[in-house]
Amino acid sequence: MRLLPILVMAAILIAIAAPAASVFAQGEQVLIVAQMKYIKNPNPLRSETWYDWWLNIATFDSLFEQGPDLEPKPWICDYYEVSPDGKVWLIHILDNVYWHDGVKFTVRDIAFSIDFYKKYKFPSRYPDVEMVDRYEILDDYTIKIYLKKPYVWFKNRFGMALFVPEHIWKYVPQLFKDPEKFNPMNPDHVAKVLELIKKNEPPEIASKVEAFVEKYHHLRVGNGPFILARWKEGELLEMVKNPLYFKKGFPRVDKLIYKVYAKPDAQYLAVKKGEAHIMVWTVPYAVIKEAEKNPDIVLPKAPDVYIGYIGINMKDPILKNPLVRKAIAYLIDREKIVKVLMLGYGEPIYTYIHPGYKKWVNMNVPEYDHLNIEKAKELLDKAGFKDIDGDGWRETPDGKDFTLTILTPSYDPVRVRIGDFMVEWFKKAGIKLVNRPVDFDTLIDLVYNEHKFQLYIIENDANFAPWYYSSYYVKDQYKPGGNNPWGFINDTFEKLLREAENTIDENKRAEMYYKMQEILADQLPLIPLYVRYWMQVYRAELSGVVLMTGGALNYWTLINANFKGEKPVIPITKLKKPATTTPATTPTTPKPTPGPTATVTKTVEKTVTLTTTVERIATVATTVERTVVRTETNWGVAVGIGIVLLIVGIAIGYAIKRR
Repeated sequence: MRLLPILVMAAILIAIAAPAASVFAQGEQVLIVAQMKYIKNPNPLRSETWYDWWLNIATFDSLFEQGPDLEPKPWICDYYEVSPDGKVWLIHILDNVYWHDGVKFTVRDIAFSIDFYKKYKFPSRYPDVEMVDRYEILDDYTIKIYLKKPYVWFKNRFGMALFVPEHIWKYVPQLFKDPEKFNPMNPDHVAKVLELIKKNEPPEIASKVEAFVEKYHHLRVGNGPFILARWKEGELLEMVKNPLYFKKGFPRVDKLIYKVYAKPDAQYLAVKKGEAHIMVWTVPYAVIKEAEKNPDIVLPKAPDVYIGYIGINMKDPILKNPLVRKAIAYLIDREKIVKVLMLGYGEPIYTYIHPGYKKWVNMNVPEYDHLNIEKAKELLDKAGFKDIDGDGWRETPDGKDFTLTILTPSYDPVRVRIGDFMVEWFKKAGIKLVNRPVDFDTLIDLVYNEHKFQLYIIENDANFAPWYYSSYYVKDQYKPGGNNPWGFINDTFEKLLREAENTIDENKRAEMYYKMQEILADQLPLIPLYVRYWMQVYRAELSGVVLMTGGALNYWTLINANFKGEKPVIPITKLKKPATTTPATTPTTPKPTPGPTATVTKTVEKTVTLTTTVERIATVATTVERTVVRTETNWGVAVGIGIVLLIVGIAIGYAIKRR
């Protein structure tokens, strides 16, 4: 009976030590991101907003990923060659990449996506493949892409394109005339597509898809680090670690949750209270000083990749007049926006390419003098918009009253206040302007889907990157759901753009982009305003954060995030020339190959500093990581376990002796 008290004490000590040990040994690591909005489009073919993009980068991977230096890095692609004329790309992919349902990802999925996107011309996907003339499948992991002409941005566009699984999406058009209407999270839609898959796919593939649907209840099957596991409309998206992910050891957390907080201040409060670990938006300027003093959170600083701008409807009866658009450009005070509304945490922007892309930026485009009221009045008079009746407001050339309306996103107090400022600035020139704050989804619908707007304020990065110009400033994108809601149609510009995309000589190409920016600055489909410092507050216990231009929350942070003090790694895929391959012997596309079933020390805040306007925004942050020390916890666990083992050893020894 003397053994009983010793065993009881051992059990008690084990019970005490177990919770601490479970933090590392058994505890589930969950990263909670404070999101602004729920996703608008569950269908990955249609990506309209930043929030759709956040779901896509967590669940889909591409041939290349944008590195911390903003350049494309090999990811699924492990080898590529380019012909001397730049028209043929040989691409080899890794052989251990799987779709979330356990079916292998092969180049046949790439080939299918090319044909699929080109046939239906989805605005969000078609520009990534339009340069492709044809392809040749050499084996499951090797494909030759033949381009119509040399395309200099191939790695930036095709290389970072989102591809979809052939074994699922080839059945969608049989049920939906417009594949964008398919909702992979709608039970009825899923059931119909699954029925076709079970009927037509080999059993080893159909069974995997069916098992996936039974487990996750949707068909949003990607190949990325996380699998969408649960969603509550308007509240949260919960993702789990992909057990078949090809980058071993990643992602480092077991679950990723995007939780919706409607306003930036609510996001900040969630992180401050520990309800969330990092916020997707920048911290409200009013609480910056408070955040800097809080030992439980980290406040990083980095220039954003997004630029805030005013979009203009060039098809509007009033705004179609270029003199009116130029008058509006003279009625903007960017310096006041940055100093007053952003408290200096930003920079005025006048260029049509992000200053971070130095080589391609034309710094000599017209800036339009800051709030030059007299110049604006002169242009309006010249355009025939005068105050005929003396009431202080201008009339149209045919004598009618008019009012302009600007749409501002209601969740962002900065842009709402910019609208208020503009009301006052426009009033000084005799233009009646109404600031209409609206929900972001409403803004997107009115602008991009319905083209029912005059002016709006939004932030974007792609239309300020040279390799994305063909997704915005072309006539094909002027349609519902397209990226050219302004109605900017300029044959000279588009001809120059296509020529630039095929010009290998970088200096000549840069000159072409300079000319394109001059056209944009003259025609004014949009007016650049500012770039913010992007300060995404995160919890001090969160490790693995990669700070880069655009902020602390990015793809690399998502896969590196952890609560064990592990520093971030950028696991770029090593390029290695594969064995010689032979062309496919059959013109038909074989089925995809089935795959297997499937005590923190706070350090100083991280800052990316800015100097002159171009240098400031051009500064790209390298990988940055706080050193997180868990000495007390680790020693506590070790000592606790040691004591337990000692007591158990004594107990066992005593028991043997007494037998």
